[in-house]
Amino acid sequence: MEQNNQDNERLVVFGRYENAVDANIVKGVLETNGVAAGVIGDSTANALMMTPMMVVVFERDLEQARQVMDSQPEHPEPAED
Repeated sequence: MEQNNQDNERLVVFGRYENAVDANIVKGVLETNGVAAGVIGDSTANALMMTPMMVVVFERDLEQARQVMDSQPEHPEPAED
């Protein structure tokens, strides 16, 4: 059975962060280590940098993203749900 290529391109939430600064730090660390990442959130409220934001990665990269962040001595922690 062939694997559906769309499954490899699906975005999943890597983590939710309390503000855009933390989310963008995580995004930068992931991208520096070869993991494509994006930040999603309310861009209007984000102007104040105090709105919850989500970091997303491709589903195929989720485990690599976890390993990258686990290997960092200091990094923003996801917000509590």
